[in-house]
Amino acid sequence: MADKPIVCCVKWGTKYPALYVNRLRSMVRRHLASPHEFVCLTDDPGGLDPDIQPIALPDAGYSGWWNKISLFRGDLFPPGRTLLYFDVDVVIVGPLDFMLDGNADFTIARAFSKNLGFNSSVMRLRAGALTYVYERFAEDAENVTTSVRFAGDQNWIQAQVPDAALFPPDRIVSYKKDLNAHIFLSAKKLGLDFLKAPHFMTVSPPPGASIVVFHGKPDPEDVMDAPYGPWKRAPFIKEHWR
Repeated sequence: MADKPIVCCVKWGTKYPALYVNRLRSMVRRHLASPHEFVCLTDDPGGLDPDIQPIALPDAGYSGWWNKISLFRGDLFPPGRTLLYFDVDVVIVGPLDFMLDGNADFTIARAFSKNLGFNSSVMRLRAGALTYVYERFAEDAENVTTSVRFAGDQNWIQAQVPDAALFPPDRIVSYKKDLNAHIFLSAKKLGLDFLKAPHFMTVSPPPGASIVVFHGKPDPEDVMDAPYGPWKRAPFIKEHWR
């Protein structure tokens, strides 16, 4: 099927091993009913499962999350194809076909802070539809990536596509913000961030959630079996992150 979605992720550097990509691929296989392809943009394809198609990172000068901007290139994927993007450290816990609803050229997750904005951990893009997002970035990449205004790729994306469609907020949730994961939310303000969450305190995704985003620390492996400092244990990870 020429129109089946292409599921994408990016693995750059050594922060995340191939295991993260392989587990992401396994979760997508279980939760996305629609036939699809799976590709990984990476500088090191070693260790990837055989059914993951590696694509060499097309912009060698970009680092970290800035490689996501390459998804907006006009020459990377066949024009018109639907791209579903996931960060490699998300945990998928429910059906994903909701991501294919609607006709928007670009859809992204909401920000998890009180500020209005985007979170680029989960995106849908029609290949070739918003090439200006990449082209404008490529023209001035050095200045953009060092600008205080653009702390990350999602800030750049929001500046270029401020009216982007958003995924349903109850489907994509944050471990830190939506699962009551911190033992004491005001700990930092009160100088009590040294507190350690007890092992018996655990968290689970809210009903109806499909994707749990792990932004910053901790990573899924940090709280799968034990607390991580003041962050509570999340035993649901062991069931789904495989």
